[in-house]
Formats: sequence, C-alpha cells, structure tokens
Amino acid sequence: MAEGTLPIELVWIGVEPPVRLALRVPEGTTVAQALALSGIAAAVAASGRVPAGQGPLEGLSVAVHGRAAAHQDRLHEHDRIELLPPLTVDPKVARQRRADHRRRLAGERRWTPDRERTVPRSA
Repeated sequence: MAEGTLPIELVWIGVEPPVRLALRVPEGTTVAQALALSGIAAAVAASGRVPAGQGPLEGLSVAVHGRAAAHQDRLHEHDRIELLPPLTVDPKVARQRRADHRRRLAGERRWTPDRERTVPRSA
C-alpha cells in the first residue's frame, strides 16, 4: 500500500448488477471527495436514471458499511461507500406486507374487525 493512501470500495446499488469500484484515496478524504475522485457521478448521469433538472447524485442516499453517512464524514481504511436509490415503499409498509405474506403461506388469518366470529353469540 502506498504511504498515506487508504483502500476503499465504492458501490452503486441503483443498477443491476451493482457497480463496484476499488479506489485508493489519500488519508483524510471525505465521502464527497471520494465520490468526486471516483467519477461515479458521470456513470450515474450516463445511466439515464437521473430525472431532468437534477444533478447525478441528487436523490441518492450515501451510506458507509450500511449506515447513513454525511458527505463531510472522513473515510477510514477498507470503508465501503454505498450509493443507494431512494425508497419506493415505506419500510413499515414493506414489513407489514412481508408479515402478511408469511401468514398467508402458513394458513394463518389475522384478526380483523369485519371477520366473522367463530363462536356464536348468545341472544
């Protein structure tokens, strides 16, 4: 390893298959500087996935090892910067859909107020 450089990885998850770049950046480099050095903005713009009037990296979230990161955060050795597309579904709604799907597969029924009672009411 060259003196004063850090090996990092940049992953753009917005495309299939994900774009992976291995980089060496100077010590003290921030997330924003690493994105600029990588040239990933040009790749994102060339992909045609950027809405008109928007910069290539606008709307994309940035994470380091799966945790949200700010552009001014300093990088460390072997960090993985991830460019994430915007959420299409609220995570709470997605979790509820998965739980409902598992229940249907298992044959369970979730109680709902409009569901008929199985025990007859006494008059």
